[in-house]
Amino acid sequence: MISATFRFLPTALLALALAACSSAQDQPAQPPAAEAPLVSVIELKASSVTVWDELPARVSALRTAEVRAQVSGLIVSRLFEEGSEVKMGQPLFVLDAASYAADVASAEATLQKTQAALGQAASELDRAQALKASSNISDQAFDLARTQHAQALADVAQAEAALKKARLLLDLATIKAPIDGQIGAASVGEGMLAESTSTVGLATIQQIGSVNIDIRQPASRLEHLRSLAKSGGLQQAGAIPIDILLGEGDDGVIAAKALFSDISVDEGTGNVRLRARADNPDRRLLPGMYVRARVPRGIYPDAVSVPQQAVVRDMLGAPSVFVVGTDGVATPAEVVLGELVEGQYIVSAGLQPGQILVVEGQDKLSAAGPVRSMAFGQPHSDAAAAPVTSP
Repeated sequence: MISATFRFLPTALLALALAACSSAQDQPAQPPAAEAPLVSVIELKASSVTVWDELPARVSALRTAEVRAQVSGLIVSRLFEEGSEVKMGQPLFVLDAASYAADVASAEATLQKTQAALGQAASELDRAQALKASSNISDQAFDLARTQHAQALADVAQAEAALKKARLLLDLATIKAPIDGQIGAASVGEGMLAESTSTVGLATIQQIGSVNIDIRQPASRLEHLRSLAKSGGLQQAGAIPIDILLGEGDDGVIAAKALFSDISVDEGTGNVRLRARADNPDRRLLPGMYVRARVPRGIYPDAVSVPQQAVVRDMLGAPSVFVVGTDGVATPAEVVLGELVEGQYIVSAGLQPGQILVVEGQDKLSAAGPVRSMAFGQPHSDAAAAPVTSP
């Protein structure tokens, strides 16, 4: 009996073990304690934000002058290098001036002749006045002497004017620069005829050390710009700062300022021309060049901005964000969004400076709840909470 009992004991123990395992498998596993989601946050701060419009614009020279011949003649020589800087009054072309020199010589001779006649008439008038005092000359003879003297004076004045004109024409035979600036290609060369009646200039001089930029903008924006300038909302009251965009980065931006706007609106486009001026010492802006101009559309001196990715929208498109309180609980907050500037929404209502905003990780939140915060931009591999920093 004893041996039989011991023979069945292992079998009973095995059955009990199998029953215990089966009971353990039937019971559901207990979940681990829930962990607060990790989110990236920033601290909101107020700052001045400018909203810009990028508009098409075209560059023109500050001053432009065509070099023209005021007298006709064959071109003897050209005295400048094309593309060089010239000064006002600098000789550019020399015409064949032989005929003008001859006219000067003739006018000088005529002046000498009239001056000699004037000397004789003056002597005759002196004698007539002496005789008139002693009543030894008739009134008719005295009047004649006085008239001849006056005529001689007029002849001298006329001869002097003719000589002045002849010398002027001789001087104009050397064509000079009318303004300072950079001269372009010459349209004529030595041996060609320059005519004073020609409608084609011999060359063109442009001042491009400073240039004008003509910007086309909707007429509806013009009054807004004027209001900004009058209210002092811009950098300097009365001055509208404008950026001329040539490329990427700060090196591609040239500062300019508005001068005036046209007094009429283009009927076809509804645009008005706004003229700005920019310094151009490096000659990066050339006349006729098309550029983009960045014109301020609005100034927000104490704006609260949030990154675009921080905004969540419901099924109706209403925007909201999550704000983390001092207790570490993220709470949804409805916001009113304004302009989108470089990936940042300007918030018109709903947020205040100093609040902690969830930028990334809000997809893990559906309602208010505790979160673990880390500074936006920090690698997520560091699961430990990090101090909040501004972007």
